[in-house]
Amino acid sequence: MARLQLRICGAAFVVLAISIPAYAHHGNAGYDLDKTVTLAGTVTGFDWVNPHCLVYVDVKQNDGQVQHWTLELASPFTMSHAGWTKSSLMVGDMVVVETHPARNRTTLGVSVTSKSVMKFVVNGKPISAT
Repeated sequence: MARLQLRICGAAFVVLAISIPAYAHHGNAGYDLDKTVTLAGTVTGFDWVNPHCLVYVDVKQNDGQVQHWTLELASPFTMSHAGWTKSSLMVGDMVVVETHPARNRTTLGVSVTSKSVMKFVVNGKPISAT
């Protein structure tokens, strides 16, 4: 009986382990894909990680306030095929980027489409034109 319970627990663990990544993945429903904003600011971080690369940008507003933006990109595998590397962005780089902002008006955006990476100019030089 104990072996049967152990097998059931093991099978349940495998199913759970497989399902968690599928549950964690999300679509673009939280972003306004009909709206594109252009941000100019300073890179404060760049995570070259799965499932999505993340770029952190501080954008200074006209009133002097700083907005802290987080921009979602594709996976490192997909980004590398668009000409990016883990060294494409460094803390302190000046960027001009396009992004589709979050529908809930937070400072989140997605800067990839199903076909390309949106405009990313780093220190005056475009990273990718795909």
